[in-house]
Amino acid sequence: MGVVKKYAFWVCVPLGLVVAVLLGMMAVGDVGNKLEDRKKQLDSQKSAVESLRGGATNHPNQGTIDEINEKRGELVGKIYSAWETMVAEQQKQNRWKGLANNVISEIERKNFLDPLTSTARQNYLNFARDEIKKLLDNPEIEIKRVRIYRVRPDGREEPLESNEPVLSSEGGGGTGEGRRSAAAMSAGNVTGSPGGGGGGVSVTKGKVVWGSPRVDITMKNWFNEPQSYEVWLTQEDLWVHQALLWVVAESNKASREASRVIPAGASGAAGAGGSRPLDLSDSVIKEIVEMAIGRKAASELSKQSSRRVGSGGYGGGDSEFSDSSSGSSSYGGGYGGSSSDEFGGSSLGAEAAMGLALTGRYVDDNGTPLMEADLTGQFRRMPVYLRFVVDQRRIADVLANCANCPMPIDVLWVTINPDATGTFEFASATGSTSGSEYSGSSGSSVSIRRSASSYEGGSSGSGGILGFSSSIGGGGGAGGNLNAVDYGADAVTIDIYGCINIFAPPDKLKIAGESAGE
Repeated sequence: MGVVKKYAFWVCVPLGLVVAVLLGMMAVGDVGNKLEDRKKQLDSQKSAVESLRGGATNHPNQGTIDEINEKRGELVGKIYSAWETMVAEQQKQNRWKGLANNVISEIERKNFLDPLTSTARQNYLNFARDEIKKLLDNPEIEIKRVRIYRVRPDGREEPLESNEPVLSSEGGGGTGEGRRSAAAMSAGNVTGSPGGGGGGVSVTKGKVVWGSPRVDITMKNWFNEPQSYEVWLTQEDLWVHQALLWVVAESNKASREASRVIPAGASGAAGAGGSRPLDLSDSVIKEIVEMAIGRKAASELSKQSSRRVGSGGYGGGDSEFSDSSSGSSSYGGGYGGSSSDEFGGSSLGAEAAMGLALTGRYVDDNGTPLMEADLTGQFRRMPVYLRFVVDQRRIADVLANCANCPMPIDVLWVTINPDATGTFEFASATGSTSGSEYSGSSGSSVSIRRSASSYEGGSSGSGGILGFSSSIGGGGGAGGNLNAVDYGADAVTIDIYGCINIFAPPDKLKIAGESAGE
């Protein structure tokens, strides 16, 4: 015991250290086991969360998004297919037929407004001259304009007036020289016409009155080689006018062609048939009062929208897009004319002249003229404006033909009796009036018509007889009665405002960008 007591300190210290080490190791092992268990629990919970999220995405509604993208892809495919169909149909209807084969090949490789070679431009100038001349005599689009013919001794009928349209321009003239006015023809100033001293039998016949045909064409100078943009825009003008004339021809397709013979020596009301007017009551479209495209149509469309929507924005009587033939437009100075200048009489460069020609030519989705044409979209919206005298019972047929024409017209507005200021009468199914009257200064609905006696331009007689002189300047005396036309009691004037979509080549990227909101 003495020894133990003497060396107890040195025995207890090492023993305590050993015990402490053993206890520490046991504690660390226990903590490690607990940490491992906790880690396993956390890993298990993480796996559970990832399984709930699907493990493939960070978005909680990815399934819905995937389905939306799939549907959008299908829709883009359908739009592209429809776009291809529309372009193919448009190209089938609108051909560069008549140009040299090498020129056609060159144009078909180009995009709209791309530069063309001098050979192509010179060839197009000659081609366009012929196209303008035969615009109203196209056998594929027979509008059968009312004209006066002299019957030759061998029985052949010779027209006493040109069927070549006058070109509307801001400062230039038509396509040819020496064109006789319709007024001179109808007044008997042509040898062989009734009252003109020729003594020959004459015939007035046709389906639609278009006393002074005018068309809006971009090209103003018909002597010098055109610029590339003039080729593209002029051909576009021709296609649009052909589509508009198709509407007239198709509407009157089933109508009989009215004819009135004036025997030799007859003048005015004298002679057989001298007092009988030309009966156009069977025609659906009886008269083309006005037909405009591009800038002038855009002006009419914007003014119509202002009247309907409000007084703000575009529109008004002094629109800067008036584009009148008298050259009063604010764009009339310098552009056009008969000068031999390289740019058609303009001091502008080619690029500036092209920008001027495009200004106001197209409209946006709201019908507002575009100061700078947007050529990046799926199509260009060409505005059109038509004023017709039609059979009010067939207005729906006319509008259907607008939609079905080779370049379909998206009709935006239709105004009936746009200049009406007098009394209206409700027409019954039998053509008699009910006695009810409607007064107003704006256009009316299809269910009402103006009385024949108050119809604008009408003669003092009844039955809706209109003086042909109001359209082609028939003059007085013999010519006045000679050119009397009976439009029928159901004739009304209508204004049609619309747009033609001219498609660009199909491009899926444009559709995908628009569908994605870009």
